[in-house]
Formats: sequence, C-alpha cells, structure tokens
Amino acid sequence: MHNMLMPERAEIPPVVLSIAGSDPSAGAGIQADLLTCARLGVHACTAITALTIQDSVNVQRFSLVNPAECLQQARVILDDIPVRVIKIGMLGTAEMVRALAGLLDAYPQIPVVLDPILAAGGGTSLAGSGLLEAMRSELLPKVSIITPNGPEALALTGAEDVRAAAVLLNAQGAQWVLLSGGHGEGPKLENLVFQGGILRQTVIQERLPHQYHGSGCTLASAVAAGLAKGQAVMQAIEAALAFTHDALLHAYPLGSGQFFPNRFYHPESSS
Repeated sequence: MHNMLMPERAEIPPVVLSIAGSDPSAGAGIQADLLTCARLGVHACTAITALTIQDSVNVQRFSLVNPAECLQQARVILDDIPVRVIKIGMLGTAEMVRALAGLLDAYPQIPVVLDPILAAGGGTSLAGSGLLEAMRSELLPKVSIITPNGPEALALTGAEDVRAAAVLLNAQGAQWVLLSGGHGEGPKLENLVFQGGILRQTVIQERLPHQYHGSGCTLASAVAAGLAKGQAVMQAIEAALAFTHDALLHAYPLGSGQFFPNRFYHPESSS
C-alpha cells in the first residue's frame, strides 16, 4: 500500500538562462545573476563566456571561453529546461556575439535582456576589437530589453547625449531601452525607459554615495527575473529598479574597493 503521506511535488520556479562572465568575488557577472534571481524566486541556469580574475577593486585579467563551448553550455539547457528569459552579460569579442546571435535565432520566442558590458567598474576594458559593431548589427535586433548605463549607451551608438543614444538603440533593433542613470551627476538620478524611439517612463531615484560592484548585473538580472515571473515589461523594469536601489542602499564593503549590493535585503525586515 502506498504511503498516503507522500510529499507533494515542489512548485517549479520560472527559469532564466544567464550567459555571462564569472566573477570570483560574486559581486558581478554570473554570480550576481544567481544571487539576484534566487532572491527573487527564479531559478538561474548559466552559460559562462569568460573567466575573470577580479576583486572589489578591478578586473586584473580575464580569459574568454571558446564561443562553441559557451554555446554548447547554453544549448543543453535550452533543449532540456523551459527557459523563459535569456539574460546576456559580458561577451568580450565579436566572435562570441556572432555565435550567440546564431543561437538566439533558434529561440525567437524567448525574450532577451542584454546588459552591454564594455568595461569593469574599476575601468578595465572588457571589449575586444569589433565588439561594438557586432553588437549593433547582429545582437541588438534580437534584444527585447537593453539596460545600458550612460557611457555604454554613448559607446554603442556614437551619440552625443544619452537620450539620443536611447532613440538610436531602439532604431538599431532593441525593443525597449532601460537607460540607468547611475553615471550621471547631481543628487537625483534619472532612469529613462524608451520604446519605439519615445520616452515612455522616467524613474527618479536618490543618488547613493558609493561605487558599487555589479549594480548593472543586478538590475538586468532583476528585469529578467520579473519577465520570467510573467510581469509586463514596464512592471518588470520598475520592480527591478526598486530592488536594485534597495540593494545598493544597504550595500556592504567586503574588500578595499567598491561596495557590494545587498541582494539579501528584505524591505519588510527593516521595520
């Protein structure tokens, strides 16, 4: 006779596939995506594009994974697990961009969130020759939401101001542009949301005093997590901005450099 007290099958969480570099400090990259998604109730699978040697101060050096091997990591997951959203971080080379663009062609139904990482927070360039052009021509037309900061938006487009850059990113194929305002100046930062070349939303937040390790990764993976949970684009963006701001507001200094976002922070626990 079967045991009548057999446990029920656990509820299956939504899944995000993160394609990004590995950060041994767990402030940014794949590790940031894992922590963020877990905090938001989403299972993150991963395909690693690069191995980095970095701490809280800067990336000291990195080695890129062979693009074919990166794609094999992603394909076995996509063939086996119901991935709802693909989140892309550090790519490093034009060859990796082209390989990934080919992969995305096989899964056009899956939304793509792109964090266009071009440099480490400490300043080290993470962009190889031809990366920008490859991203513009081959990746942007496949992107649902791109989440650049100001310098990244300007570098990708060659525009002279960030709003013009956001319009150009829409024109180059990205359906939505979430332009984060963390690299601006003044006591308030403006996060701008563009769609169809039109400013759809402005989210004003307090500018915080420190430099943060992995803030962009946290924001992009939080957007991906929201989409995976079935949120509409604007809802996912607004929730991700609020989550990221809370994580930075309660950030902690692990090392001698940038602060680490507190992805464990629960607003309800502060009362």
